[in-house]
Amino acid sequence: MSRIIKTPNNKKRKNRIDISNYKDIVQWLISKLRQNPRTSGYQRWCASTSNLYANILGREKVRAHFSSLSKKLGCDASPVELLFTLQTFYTFLAQLTVFYRLNKISPVNSLSIYEILNLLTNPDFYQKRWGVQSFLPELWSCELFSICDDREVNEVFYPIARLSASLATQFRGSTSSWANLLTDLYEEIMPRQIRHDLGEYFTPYWLAEETIKMSGFKGDLNITLLDPGCGTGIFLLAAAEMKYQANKNKPPEVLIKDILRTVVGCDINPVCVLVARLNFVCWFAFKFGLPLHDIKIPVMHYDTVFERPAGNTKTNDIGNILPEGCDYLVGNPPWISWNSLPNEYRRQVEQELLPRYVLFDFHGQEAQLGHSNDDYLVTFTLVTIHRYLKDGGLCSFIIKQPLLTNVSGKTFRRFCIRHVQGDVWLKVKKVADLRKVKPFGIGNETAIIVLQRGKKTVYPVPYEIWSKKNNRIIIKEGEAKPLNDATSSWAVLTTDLEETEFMVGRCPYEIRHGLKHDAADIIIVDPIERKEDKVLIRSKADGEEYEIEADTVYPFLQPRHIGAWGIKGYTYAIIPQHKAGEDNENKLAKTLPLTYSYLTRFKDRFLSRKSRIFGKKPFYTLFGLGKYTWKPFKVCWCGLGFKPEFVVVGSVNDRLIGKKLLIPDGTIYFIPFEKKEEAHFVCSLLNSETVCKFLSARSGKSKRGLSKKVMEQLALPLFDPEDSRHIELVSWSLNMHQKLEMLYERDKIEHVVKEVLKEQRKCQQDLFSFME
Repeated sequence: MSRIIKTPNNKKRKNRIDISNYKDIVQWLISKLRQNPRTSGYQRWCASTSNLYANILGREKVRAHFSSLSKKLGCDASPVELLFTLQTFYTFLAQLTVFYRLNKISPVNSLSIYEILNLLTNPDFYQKRWGVQSFLPELWSCELFSICDDREVNEVFYPIARLSASLATQFRGSTSSWANLLTDLYEEIMPRQIRHDLGEYFTPYWLAEETIKMSGFKGDLNITLLDPGCGTGIFLLAAAEMKYQANKNKPPEVLIKDILRTVVGCDINPVCVLVARLNFVCWFAFKFGLPLHDIKIPVMHYDTVFERPAGNTKTNDIGNILPEGCDYLVGNPPWISWNSLPNEYRRQVEQELLPRYVLFDFHGQEAQLGHSNDDYLVTFTLVTIHRYLKDGGLCSFIIKQPLLTNVSGKTFRRFCIRHVQGDVWLKVKKVADLRKVKPFGIGNETAIIVLQRGKKTVYPVPYEIWSKKNNRIIIKEGEAKPLNDATSSWAVLTTDLEETEFMVGRCPYEIRHGLKHDAADIIIVDPIERKEDKVLIRSKADGEEYEIEADTVYPFLQPRHIGAWGIKGYTYAIIPQHKAGEDNENKLAKTLPLTYSYLTRFKDRFLSRKSRIFGKKPFYTLFGLGKYTWKPFKVCWCGLGFKPEFVVVGSVNDRLIGKKLLIPDGTIYFIPFEKKEEAHFVCSLLNSETVCKFLSARSGKSKRGLSKKVMEQLALPLFDPEDSRHIELVSWSLNMHQKLEMLYERDKIEHVVKEVLKEQRKCQQDLFSFME
């Protein structure tokens, strides 16, 4: 079955704001910050955002992005200063835009820009003029005008005021037509790369609306809904609009009272809290007029994971509004890896949550390999459901789809909140796979999941696949289930899944990943010239040339080099060890002094690598090296995405570094072999259409679509040199690697592959019967 959802046509963006056109304002704000760091509100801003950005702003890549923007704006500002300035610029723009729009509903006498800005940074204005209480407790910019005169402010802020007056005209029509206006402004002011560095992804209104609808929420009175990380309030607007449309016949005072009591949002980011409140005030003003009757917007500056208030939010505010919890929990939880969390926040998770919740299923080497990188989203989801959702209540969250298909999602796929006071089960009601829609752009694999508190999941579960055509979402309905035990990766039920069931088993071959280094610009080099036993290289780290011993330079394979039946070139890498953790520093310094000297130049860079797998001596230690690395033949495939193309690699005779084994990098998987024939036999099987069907049916098609876990399910036969069919497959692979494909033979080879695989399955069944 299929159905269709209409979405807005966003091909034409109404607002294009080039922040460089406003660099005079940015420079002025930075100068005020530096002149008066205490009175400019900078210290208050730092205090309220330290839990958001502390670790991120120190990263080299993020600092580079901010440095580039700083040069564009003609100011020499640090990342912290520039972020403060841009967010201050944005809050003024957002407030002025809303002021000019609402001024048409409830006019204020003609005022100068300075007077308007002073009003907008005064909480009393909102209460007396618009009837809204406690509107700006978290705002830092109110302190700025104590150090400026009116003439200066009028002159500097005139371009912002003019832009705001123009933008205000777009606040009209249905809620869906203006709901993302303030969010779009932020996305225009803050460059995309920096927003993504900071983990800031904003949900389009149509997606928020569909996420809420999937939960079953219909807008009935007295039904409570909470967004525990509400961002700019898009989910709250959608829920309020649904309540309004479902209860149009009710008196306005009844509707206002119900929405203020039952549609609630919280966020830890003060900028988001401000924008969510501005959006909500606009919505109430458009529906019910101004002034309102001394209302308090139900958006709180609050950390829902730790139940910690900020600003003027009180400890029991959320408990007073939702004393029994909520009926519906909705939203787009933060997509933040553990490494991006501030150190202090991570420490609080360990001290306050881990004694009460089981939040990790990976320990030791598995954790070091990054299997728990996505766990903060999981932590946020499990803890907020446990704290705020009623028994039987429904949670509808936007999540990373790989949580359902990748190794890292094991904890999430338990669908159980493991707490010291007892387990709470979660039932998966429905999943929508949005990877083909890409609502947040390239690189974000998205899904919506609906969970019911207090019941166990029963498989298979309803699983929708959404695709986009023009301004329509086409939804194909299906089902999904775990491939093995309840925490294993999911597969969508298809005819291919059933037809290839005979191949399920355990792969008898050792599957490995390539070299992990986290220092690409240091170890990946460009050889220039061979000089006897040395080679002149150019370093990508500093662009300089160095002479090092050729012994440690190897041909290096990356995903772009891998294709079916052949490689497309290679690069070069310095590999100073033969096995992971080899303590060979003294030996290297004596026998290969030039290589050692080169590596030592970047010692600090090596030591600053974040992953714990590099915590051992020597400082240049690598991971993913062992006897398997030096086997003469390997069947390799790309570990990124879903690209079922396999190739046999061995040695190459390179004019600069001599005859060397090709070494795969950490994003390539491989099976090592001693014998060439066995490698080609396995490569023939893996490149067959039959195996491709098997893999396609069981892969999540995500970032690691052909992971070790996926490949281990494939019951490949062991090579038998006495079996003529095996020899035929070896010959086929050798010909294909030499580009001698004979198209008319492909069908014949596919038939041989199926025969070999089915015979392997029969042998397994006979063995199991014998054991029983």
